[in-house]
Amino acid sequence: MKINQFNNTPLKTYSESRVTNTTDKAQSQSSTSAPTSDVVNVSSQAKLLGTARQTAANSPDTREQKVNELRDQVRAGTYKPDIRKTAMNLVRDEVDFLR
Repeated sequence: MKINQFNNTPLKTYSESRVTNTTDKAQSQSSTSAPTSDVVNVSSQAKLLGTARQTAANSPDTREQKVNELRDQVRAGTYKPDIRKTAMNLVRDEVDFLR
């Protein structure tokens, strides 16, 4: 048995018919197709999301200033968090979670 003997006829037939089919399709589409337009429908939820993203992108970032102030306080060693307020917020969050 020789491994290097191939029969190329089936491959040629396939490739030739493939070219012929695509040519026929192109010709039939060009002669029978009418100009069409694309239509995009966007849901109200997608519109709302887009508006929210645009508003967030255009709004000034006031939290960045707060973060920078807190970072400077931590680095300087002057940051003194209100432990009672933190504890109350943690308890409130747990109670809300259990509801």
